[in-house]
Amino acid sequence: MEVREIERILRAEFETLAFAKSDFPMLTEWGVEDFSVTIHSLGCSYLSALGRKSGCWAASDYPVRVSPGATCYSVRPDVAWWSRPSPAVALLGEFERFEPGQRNLVGKARNLLRAHHELGERPRLLLLMAWAIAGTDIRGMDEVRAVSHDGFRTSDGLVVPGLGPDSKFVLVTAVFGGPEERRRLQAVRA
Repeated sequence: MEVREIERILRAEFETLAFAKSDFPMLTEWGVEDFSVTIHSLGCSYLSALGRKSGCWAASDYPVRVSPGATCYSVRPDVAWWSRPSPAVALLGEFERFEPGQRNLVGKARNLLRAHHELGERPRLLLLMAWAIAGTDIRGMDEVRAVSHDGFRTSDGLVVPGLGPDSKFVLVTAVFGGPEERRRLQAVRA
């Protein structure tokens, strides 16, 4: 599946939430308690299931080996999709809570870009889905977007370049409303 097709699938779903409404009523209809990682867990499950419904293989918490010099570690994107029958990853995604003043989304964008390059340069979509409570001021995402274009330098001095022209970075916000004990997914905004 090409990057453009994956982006089309995501945008269509995020405009209507049709799949979320049909297969994840706990997110859209019943609501979920904003406790621990309940919303995060369901969001990751939703994105993985959306990949499978779209004809991809998909998994949550997919570790990607990072080998800086003599040591190695992994970054673990929340979701990965593979286009059938290719063994190459077509989408890497993160589902992360947004709170004003925190820089966690910049770190998640960096993790996605690092994993993308470690998997080998090929066309791929990187999805960063922030989630926030309705009414949260979600301005200030320019630094997050810039990571995909400009790249970054790691703490040990390694330069991680931005995305190539055949790949795409998509940043959206899932907006939840309702009381803390029953948060419901209301919309996904680009």
